[in-house]
Amino acid sequence: MTTGRGLPGIQPFSVLRTDLGPWRDRRRAWEDLGLHSRRGREHVTTFNTEDRFGQKLADVNGGLSTFDPVLAEASYTWYCPDGGQILDPFAGGSVRGLVAANGGFRYTGIDLSPVQIDANEEAAADWRTRDLLATEPRWIHGDALEELPELPTAHADYVFTCPPYYDLERYSDHPADLSAMRWCEFAEAYRAIIAETVRCLALNRFATWVVGEVRNSTGTARGLVPLTIAAHESAGARLYNDAILVNTLGTVPMRLGAQWRASRKMGRHHQYVLTFIKGDPRRATAALPTP
Repeated sequence: MTTGRGLPGIQPFSVLRTDLGPWRDRRRAWEDLGLHSRRGREHVTTFNTEDRFGQKLADVNGGLSTFDPVLAEASYTWYCPDGGQILDPFAGGSVRGLVAANGGFRYTGIDLSPVQIDANEEAAADWRTRDLLATEPRWIHGDALEELPELPTAHADYVFTCPPYYDLERYSDHPADLSAMRWCEFAEAYRAIIAETVRCLALNRFATWVVGEVRNSTGTARGLVPLTIAAHESAGARLYNDAILVNTLGTVPMRLGAQWRASRKMGRHHQYVLTFIKGDPRRATAALPTP
């Protein structure tokens, strides 16, 4: 399903509706190709930050998040030059790499989990045998703080990633795992990784980070979204577009009543899609094909 520049029915609006027909149809088409975004993540545990006590909910198969292939496809289409180099410092599952390679983009992802890297390579091998890859996705096993400085300056045409939402999902006990750090350590490492991705990004190019807000033990927001924006600004990339990704409701209605009565916490079913520009947005746009 090699993508073109047109995504019928999916428009670059500031509210992205994943629950509407065109988005759902496109996602179903990707899933029919065999996207196993949870493979390699069987060890992950999830935490319900909407819960008043913040206790652990379940192992992976309950509420583990999965990345939407349509968001990846649309973002590449909107912000990356044809055949451009995409850098993903928090690669996670195979979705972003497979969608990029299917569309002819060059993808490099970094991930701390060797199990995840193996699973991603297996998925890519399957797609390769079915002639679904126009390019070869590359996954690097390692800590983004150590691997990013080894990459060339200004080599990437687009940065696209979805970082850990602090401790919302616990990936491992590895000391370099951001999801296992205390908040102050997380914020320091997070800023450093963002600074490195901006260094790796070419001038007059875009970067998109998909993030969600998380709560602390008292129930108030930690500020992951403003931290992401401030870190990019400090590194030399300005906020250019901010969008809301509306996710399907899932189990939100079932737990909303008690949650709202006890704490007035809203049922969260959205993420923020933050796009930054390094350099001149007009020159960055000029490097993109006409829609």
